[in-house]
Amino acid sequence: MIRFRDFVRVEDCYFSVVGYRHDDGVRCLLRYVPCRDGDRIDSKGRRYRKLSHREALNYFKEFQRDGIFIIPHSMIDEIYRPDERLKDVCERDGDVRRVAEFFKLRRMGVTGSRLIGLKGKDSDIDFVAYGRYNFELGRKKIKKGIETGTLEKPNLKFVYRRRKVNLPFEVFKVHEERKLNKAVLNGVSFDLLYVRDYNEKPPIPEGKGKKIGHAIVTAEVKDDRFVFDYPACYFVDHPEIEAILSFTHTFVGQAFNGEVVEAYGVVEEIDGKYYLIVGTLRECNEYMVSKTLLDLSNLEYEFERWKAKTFKCSSKPSLKDLKLEVD
Repeated sequence: MIRFRDFVRVEDCYFSVVGYRHDDGVRCLLRYVPCRDGDRIDSKGRRYRKLSHREALNYFKEFQRDGIFIIPHSMIDEIYRPDERLKDVCERDGDVRRVAEFFKLRRMGVTGSRLIGLKGKDSDIDFVAYGRYNFELGRKKIKKGIETGTLEKPNLKFVYRRRKVNLPFEVFKVHEERKLNKAVLNGVSFDLLYVRDYNEKPPIPEGKGKKIGHAIVTAEVKDDRFVFDYPACYFVDHPEIEAILSFTHTFVGQAFNGEVVEAYGVVEEIDGKYYLIVGTLRECNEYMVSKTLLDLSNLEYEFERWKAKTFKCSSKPSLKDLKLEVD
């Protein structure tokens, strides 16, 4: 079975798997392609380069749908599963071995460039915890590691620049610091990523729905069990919106139970229910924040000032403007 965070190889190209449902083909993103001048070198001396999402869309066009690739199972030449290959990666990569020894989780793995042997000089470690219990245990270990000095806090300014986050840095920082899903061990940065266990089947829609339009939603989070999932899912107490969903890492773990959130994104109708999708396009300035956290951190004014500047030419539409039909 192919699942989220796996990698697959098609000929000499490497794809990262997105999502858990692959009945009509493997849903994935093209990440690495052969390149004569590439800065990544595999064990056989072949050079590769990492592609941005925009660059990747120039390849395998016949297999693209809604911005991702759906590759027929018959085309897959090799599957790289993070848990099955962890031992082999640890033998060749001391950084990964030290992170694995730090966590010592029952079900764990490593994904990204280190999984497929194409790490770069500045590559961090994308560490995987399988199942919610293991993931939460991993977060507790990160918290304790930072408190005792075994780990260092992540360089959030670097993360902020790399992701090209549109929110003010201090707003981004206060949300990121409490997620406890990234740190630094012996000078090497790592992320802790969640992947569902086989018996975990949350009620989260994964398919694309009918786009209704952009809107802003303010609501209280009533169920935070799936906020580190894919997509990150925040079930909210709202008369029209079932949940806020995000397929981007920036808005994973952004708010928790009882907190009031404000989010701006695209409303989609999926299986007769309305969801707000956040992070579809950076140029749309979509966002999600915990207003409760901003208030506690005295950042509400800075956030409101950013909104006024960002949206000065147009007001954000409300749900009333979309005229949603709710039973």
